[in-house]
Amino acid sequence: MTLTKLVVTRSKTAYHHGDLDVALIEASKKLVAKYGVERLSLRQVAATVGVSPSAAYHHFPDKEALLKAAARSAFEDLADFQEKALMNSGGSSVLAARRRFRALGMSYVTFAKKNPNVFRLCFGPYCGGDEMAREESRPWKMLVTGLNELELSGEIHPKIRPYAAILTWSAIHGVANLVLDGLLPEDAVESVVDSLFIALKSSGKVVD
Repeated sequence: MTLTKLVVTRSKTAYHHGDLDVALIEASKKLVAKYGVERLSLRQVAATVGVSPSAAYHHFPDKEALLKAAARSAFEDLADFQEKALMNSGGSSVLAARRRFRALGMSYVTFAKKNPNVFRLCFGPYCGGDEMAREESRPWKMLVTGLNELELSGEIHPKIRPYAAILTWSAIHGVANLVLDGLLPEDAVESVVDSLFIALKSSGKVVD
């Protein structure tokens, strides 16, 4: 199937309320998911939503601008996916905190598996390298909150806490990419999360 076969017939008047930029972003994510970033063009995205290229260029001057917006949107999709994974992990016990931490890690990898091209868009050249570490980043906030809960429960050594967030994200992100590349079985993710629990609780003993 070619990209042109994905064209959706939609009246241009449907975008009179200023939602064309959103429609273009959503369409671009769907095309990236199916075909990857390399085959995407602004004209094809415009055709998909049923508007002229000039209408699309009014919102995004080029493909790079559109993909940057799509990457930011995809990062929010990741956050939404992780939040849903946390919905069934309520409670204030140590076990509940551990379940939430595990859910964050597992959902991160699951999102990558379900949306490999979109996941790579989140962290590729079209998304700033420090995007995930910004204070306003929802995935980063969820991770920090989860780690704070573990620290209060005595599950993280105080000396390792300042390094825990970047250590955890690096490990889970690395696992996600290894799974996508077929270099690590998906069932190894739980072992990595368990290893992180051990490392976070005990590695402070060797920190000066």
